[in-house]
Amino acid sequence: MEENKIEKSIRYRINTAISTKGQITWDCTAETTGYSRDDALAESDALVAELKKRYPASIPAPEGK
Repeated sequence: MEENKIEKSIRYRINTAISTKGQITWDCTAETTGYSRDDALAESDALVAELKKRYPASIPAPEGK
């Protein structure tokens, strides 16, 4: 008999904005299907780490944006 296997998938959602003080802000989610909780949290942590590198809290938004 064939087992029903769930296909693994990850969907990332990232929203960026510029605050009234000129700071780039962001929020994100990593939705997973077919992953364990630990694997899903690892994916989420990796996404947050990458966004922190790309949009550090102390860097103001570029002029004219």
